[in-house]
Amino acid sequence: MFDPSSEIIEEETNHLFLCFCTFVNTLKGKKLSVQNVFVETLKDEKLKNIFKMILSLETDQEVVREFLNFDPSIAKSKFVTKYINSTNKKRK
Repeated sequence: MFDPSSEIIEEETNHLFLCFCTFVNTLKGKKLSVQNVFVETLKDEKLKNIFKMILSLETDQEVVREFLNFDPSIAKSKFVTKYINSTNKKRK
């Protein structure tokens, strides 16, 4: 059975996601790729909390999932991998 509300929710989520990306681009004063917005969001707890609030997310894992849902190629990005590796080295 087709649920018309799911399409509305998906469109609104995409719109809010893109609004957040625009906000981060404006805040940082330069045009950033989705991968760069993702890394900036992971780096900055305030940005992460804003993103969670906008999309009504509870956890950091949901933040990652939303970025991956929007652009699955983020998982293969060398820039993102480099950031994650540097974060892991700092924790050791």
